[in-house]
Amino acid sequence: MQDSESSQKKTEEVFFDMINAYEDAIFRFLYFRVNDRATALDITQDTFTKTWFYLARGKTIEYPEAFLYRAAKNALVDYYKKSKSSSLDSLMDAGYDPGSYAVTDEVLRQDDIQTIRTILDVLDEDSKQILFLRFTEEKPIEEIATLYGKSVNAMTVQIHRIIKKLRGHYTETQT
Repeated sequence: MQDSESSQKKTEEVFFDMINAYEDAIFRFLYFRVNDRATALDITQDTFTKTWFYLARGKTIEYPEAFLYRAAKNALVDYYKKSKSSSLDSLMDAGYDPGSYAVTDEVLRQDDIQTIRTILDVLDEDSKQILFLRFTEEKPIEEIATLYGKSVNAMTVQIHRIIKKLRGHYTETQT
């Protein structure tokens, strides 16, 4: 009985350490993808719930950050599988008025965000994740290289190539 309680406490400690260390980063990762705070919070909660069940089954996590990003990515895929597009009628029932005008700055900001999302769509998921970790989470290249099992030099070159690809695509779309 003592070993069971000790094991349970250790599992709880590991889990709460993961929450304290990575909850905000996982939320930002998801918010960047869904652009809705409530949805990002729901998916973040789902990510940590699934992580808890994984740990509760007695499994261990060697690299918590990499595990959580993978779990968040999987939860995001599940979310998109479940979500369905809304019809204009249901949007109007909820209060959407297609005849209303938005503030010009907000429209331009949304247009800029859409342009960025469109440009990022040329990248594969790993490249998007690497850019997110490097520039949004401001992770050092050494840490990103470790997460992906690459040398620092190889990761530096990969980041450079990703940026070069984005610049090229941006230039094509602007001309």
